Amino acid sequence: MQSRSQVYPFEHTLQTYTRKMTDVSSGCRSSCSLDHIMDASSLDFHNIFLSLYSGTLPSLSSKDLASKIASCLTSQTAGSVSHTDVMCLCLTLTENIITRLSSPSLPQDVRICYEDVMRSLCEMDLMAKLVSLLDCQDQLVSHLSTKCMSACVINDISMTGSSSSLWRDTCAKVFYKSTPSGELDCCLWSLTCVIKGVLRGDCRNKNDVLTKLLGAVDPSLTCLYASLLPQHTLEPRKTEVMKHCRTLCTFFDLLEVLSAARLRCGVCSSVQRIVFTESRALLHVMRTDVEYFVNKRALLLLKRNLLRRAGEDWALGDVQSGSHMDEGLNEDLLAVADAVLNEVKAGWLQEVSVKAQPSFFGGNFDVHLGGTWRDDVMLRALSLILLKSLEINIQSTCGKGAQNNIDVHQYLTELMSFLRRHATHLSTEAHNCCWVTSVFAEQDDDMIESAKALIALYLYQKSLNFSVPVCLWGCNPHCHFIILLRSLSFDHTVLLDFLISTETCFLEYCVRYLKLLREDWTGFCRSCRHVEDSDGNLGVPRKLTANLMDRETPESSQMYVVSCATGSDVRAATVPRLVDYGSSDESEEAEESSSDLHTNAVDFGRMEVKGSLYPSVTTMEQDCVSECLFDKVLACLEELKVAITRLHNKALFPYNPASLLKLLNNLQPKKNLVSQPRLKAV
Repeated sequence: MQSRSQVYPFEHTLQTYTRKMTDVSSGCRSSCSLDHIMDASSLDFHNIFLSLYSGTLPSLSSKDLASKIASCLTSQTAGSVSHTDVMCLCLTLTENIITRLSSPSLPQDVRICYEDVMRSLCEMDLMAKLVSLLDCQDQLVSHLSTKCMSACVINDISMTGSSSSLWRDTCAKVFYKSTPSGELDCCLWSLTCVIKGVLRGDCRNKNDVLTKLLGAVDPSLTCLYASLLPQHTLEPRKTEVMKHCRTLCTFFDLLEVLSAARLRCGVCSSVQRIVFTESRALLHVMRTDVEYFVNKRALLLLKRNLLRRAGEDWALGDVQSGSHMDEGLNEDLLAVADAVLNEVKAGWLQEVSVKAQPSFFGGNFDVHLGGTWRDDVMLRALSLILLKSLEINIQSTCGKGAQNNIDVHQYLTELMSFLRRHATHLSTEAHNCCWVTSVFAEQDDDMIESAKALIALYLYQKSLNFSVPVCLWGCNPHCHFIILLRSLSFDHTVLLDFLISTETCFLEYCVRYLKLLREDWTGFCRSCRHVEDSDGNLGVPRKLTANLMDRETPESSQMYVVSCATGSDVRAATVPRLVDYGSSDESEEAEESSSDLHTNAVDFGRMEVKGSLYPSVTTMEQDCVSECLFDKVLACLEELKVAITRLHNKALFPYNPASLLKLLNNLQPKKNLVSQPRLKAV
């Protein structure tokens, strides 16, 4: 059973404030504020809050309670410390009344009472009082009034489908000024909060509500975008407004919410498009004299827009639900990609600063508490922004049949150089393709997204008959897949978890890679040997995903070396299984049926892939394929196939895996083809 402090979190604070107000009011001699203070101090805030959250009627009538709340929400006496405390309590009380009215558990008589309170407050010009407090010098008062104002607007939208015209006009007026101030921060925060509330709420006509709302503030926001962000590269460091870091971060939050509204509801205004079409302004932020966390926030906004993940931390519903209604989204994403590639070509990566240690909430990590660190959030964001921009440009180029080819090699060479400057453990001796699992080790969705994009880049370069070996610039999808499985200790249950989870695009990546593997088997065989040859310089972190795997110990590393020499399998000793599929009643039958698959393998002969980046594998090269690494990769995929088949037969798999199983079934004949020469050699 919960304690009273857990159920009523305001209890201790309210008792403190009430005692303080009683002491102050008893000794106050100021005639200008005495009436307000005495009137407010007569409110028993403690009991009102308790009755509100316990679902009982307050001790005062609805009109008396509304009158006492409205009497202290005035800015004339805001300079008084005692009255400031009362205002904070009244603002908090009003916001909580609005919030509780949306609770279905509130008794009907209590609901009617507090609805009367809010109706009376509205008749007393509550919104005008709240708007007047936005530019209050006391930041706590201005923030609480902003929260209360936003709650009122959200409640009006949910009840009537429309918002306060006074609130909309005030926001538009402040945005047109484009002067960084506390009032501007409050209006930006309030608009962000309201749009979030609409997206998360049960409003039936979200599109109409958002269209009307954005139509009222769209011109002013467009003006604000041009004023706050540097539109040109000419001496951007002299832009004085860039010193207002708080305003910028609040503005970036609003821009992300606007992008989320576009993705989920298909609502598209001018300012929602300008975030994409004028995205170079976000890139130019990196050249301005702002705090480091502002640069990071700008990059994260760019990354989420490119990946169509805006609002992923808080929004509900399918990200793609509104994309089909926005015909210009692909065109706008191409504009972002073009801006990124143009800036990289102009040396933008040389100007990006990355701290040598992680940054948490704008502060720095104490390097004395650990070893050598780096800011992986920045490295991941920059890497994925460039990779996704290349992928979008390539898709557009191939779709329109453009004649100008994209030099993927040049951009990835720049990226590799950038990563080696800032990633401490990416040495020049390390295998170039290990950078994917190294940079994205702690972020599964970004890692899979980058690997998927790299397959598209690889196939594009392959279609151009590009002669430079892809391993030199870290773009070999075979190596990426092999190193990924190795970092997972070849545990197929982790892959199964990825396939079932909706948090990553692993299914799409897996299908893409298996199709590539079907057409480029020779490249896979060669990559197994290359990875094995560079075994001592992989530079792959031992811990890939904290929530899935335990950190590997030196003993487990030695066990892996022994297993490579002996061919034994020690996965169960190094990585805990997510699910014990071996406990299934049908496990033996499934394993027996899988062992009978492809017993009569067809001799495919040596594959000759047109335009392949690898020469065909000869019989002698097949003998040199690393038997340990090669067999472990295929064994992991075979176990994955068996697990998927078992779950599918029991109707436990969340979708139809027929296409995926078909691709996995193609591996056994190719494995037999490579194994036969080795047996003859023995």
